Amino acid sequence: MEKLAIIGCGTMGHTIALSAVISGIQVKMYGVNDEDIEGGKAGILKNLKTLSNHGFIDRDKILLLSSKIITTSSINEVIKDATYVIEAIPENLNLKMNLFKDLDNLCDEDVILASNTSGLSPNSIASLTKYSHRVIVTHFWNPAHLVTLAPHKFGVIF
Repeated sequence: MEKLAIIGCGTMGHTIALSAVISGIQVKMYGVNDEDIEGGKAGILKNLKTLSNHGFIDRDKILLLSSKIITTSSINEVIKDATYVIEAIPENLNLKMNLFKDLDNLCDEDVILASNTSGLSPNSIASLTKYSHRVIVTHFWNPAHLVTLAPHKFGVIF
C-alpha cells in the first residue's frame, strides 16, 4: 500500500490529502507550523462537511476520514516510511529546488518525489538532486478532492 507524504497543507495540499484518504491511501501532511497545520485541518473538515451535505459521504465518516490524515511540522516525520511524496508548496522555483534537494537526500532512492507545480520545469525542480529520474510532476486541479485526473490523448495523467 502506498504511504503518501504531502509537503504543504494550503489550498492544494489539504485537498490532495483529502482525495488520497477518501481513496484509502495512508496520508501524512506537513505544515510549516501549528497555524499552517490547523488551517489545513480546517479546510479538510469544511470540505468533508460539504461532501456530506451533498450526499457524497455519510456524516459519520467525517471524523473518521479527517482523523486518518496525520499532520506534522517535521519533514523527517512526514517522509518517514513514505513511498510517494507530493510537494504542494508555493510556485517558487528556488524554494522547490531546495526542497527537492533535501528530499532527495532524506528519502530512500526508490521513493517517488512529485511536484504539484502548474508550470515550472520538472528538470529545473530536479536540478539539485542526485536521483533526478524519480522526480515527476503530479499536477492536481483545484479542488483536488473533486476534480478527477482523467486520461489524456498522450497517455494517462497520474
